[in-house]
Amino acid sequence: MITLAQLADAARGDLVPYWPVPLPRVELTGVHVSELEDPTVFLDGGELLLTVGMQLAGRDGAGRAEAARAYVARLVAGRVAALGLGLGSGHSMVPDELRTACAEAGLPLLTVPRESPFLAVSRAYWELVRRGGEAELTALLGLQVALTRAASRDDAEPAIVRELAHALGTWVAYLPGDGRAASCAGADGATAALLDDLRREAAALRAAGRGATATVQLAAGPAALYPVEPGAGAYLAVGRGGQLAPAERHLFLTASTLLAHRAAGLRRAEEERARGDGMLVALVLSGHDDAARLLAGQMGAALPESVFLAVLVPGQGRYRLRTGALATEDGGLQHVLLAADAPRPSLPDGAHGAWGGPVPLRRVREIAAQVAEAAGHTPAGTVVRVGHGLELPADEWAEALAGAGGELLPTVRAYLKHRGHWEATARELGVHRNSVRHRMARVGELLGVDVDDPDVAAHLWLALRA
Repeated sequence: MITLAQLADAARGDLVPYWPVPLPRVELTGVHVSELEDPTVFLDGGELLLTVGMQLAGRDGAGRAEAARAYVARLVAGRVAALGLGLGSGHSMVPDELRTACAEAGLPLLTVPRESPFLAVSRAYWELVRRGGEAELTALLGLQVALTRAASRDDAEPAIVRELAHALGTWVAYLPGDGRAASCAGADGATAALLDDLRREAAALRAAGRGATATVQLAAGPAALYPVEPGAGAYLAVGRGGQLAPAERHLFLTASTLLAHRAAGLRRAEEERARGDGMLVALVLSGHDDAARLLAGQMGAALPESVFLAVLVPGQGRYRLRTGALATEDGGLQHVLLAADAPRPSLPDGAHGAWGGPVPLRRVREIAAQVAEAAGHTPAGTVVRVGHGLELPADEWAEALAGAGGELLPTVRAYLKHRGHWEATARELGVHRNSVRHRMARVGELLGVDVDDPDVAAHLWLALRA
């Protein structure tokens, strides 16, 4: 915005402050020339009005004072920012009545010297407008470049939010619609509470099926929520009510576009990963574990040696699985492979289906039909273990224990003999019970199974006695 003082300085003597000096910080919306008694009908407010004072011509004494007060009052009522009197054509100097009226009304008064045309003042104003527009454009482009650079970072979403919050001078928050973590910047330590409020408002908007901008009142003050992607349920929130300025809207649209592009890219990457995972699981289910390992190597992944197989009945959609799980759809069921790095597979809350294992990857095909059949007959909301009747690789476990050497094989034999009792096992081996616990933990890591599982214990005991 251009101020009256900036214009007087830029006009270089073509516009001279008369009252007050120095000039107050008054913002201008334009420069207008008029000799009408009431020019305000043609003004929007905020202008510098230039005149030669024809309204006061031919008047003396009390009549000129009254005319000056009425004229200035109309200008003030019309929100004129300042009055510029051109000297020479109507008045060789500023009339005392006009100076007094401007001082009483608080209207800044300036003069245009005899040799200076009004056009010079107008030109100075529009040159400032041009410079200001270029400066604003340069600043806007700089901020947009900063947003674009933020979008190329690994933490793109938080980086974009930080840049936008800095540019707008208020807090900004991004709430993805796919369950990913929200991002917030500029909240001054109240981020957690603010995000909780925003999540509730966003959830209400999604439930109502509203895709338009919404202004809400939060504990932190007014805020506006803008949908980032139609139908995706993602929102970008700003800690400010009302309309954004034009430059701010440009920045906001840039940030929204970058966030939407980022979300679409993540979705595509997730879809590609899911397709790759599905191909791996399909190969394993078909008994082609060697081909699955080869493909996994090409994909930069690694398949575990021992896995659980879970077959889940989808509810409203695919289950959200933990990182590292491989899944595919087959016959309306979700087949999931999970590394046997724990006694039980980690399945989603409320899952419905069945699971079996752990088994070597090459033997998944042998249990797949049985686990799938059990999943199809499982009551809704429950998950059952399929273990009876499965041919577990106990011989391989026994070979692994024998190959490990040392104390593991006799420790497992004594442990199974005493049905998992630490004290009895320790007495037979002549060691402390903590030593037994440590050895059995090593056995679990070596075999990738839970030796306390009844199915595992029974098959392993028979293999060790053979």
